[in-house]
Amino acid sequence: MRVLFAAGRVREVTDVEVVGMDVGDGQIIGTQVNFIMANGNKVEYIYSQNVSIEDSGQRAVEFVQDLYKNGFADFSQEPVEML
Repeated sequence: MRVLFAAGRVREVTDVEVVGMDVGDGQIIGTQVNFIMANGNKVEYIYSQNVSIEDSGQRAVEFVQDLYKNGFADFSQEPVEML
């Protein structure tokens, strides 16, 4: 599958996982999206604090659904930060 991460930066990914970002005591503070790249590297992003957990979770799930359905998706406009 191909993901556009930024202008001119398309990468092959083999797996994508959406998880709640847990700070260790069961408190979820955000939505995390983990990518496994074709070369085996793992890249992790978290949605900006300006986006509610409910909205970020919905956005992340819709992104993953589009990616698996189409084989490609645009992640470049998502309000995320790399971990």
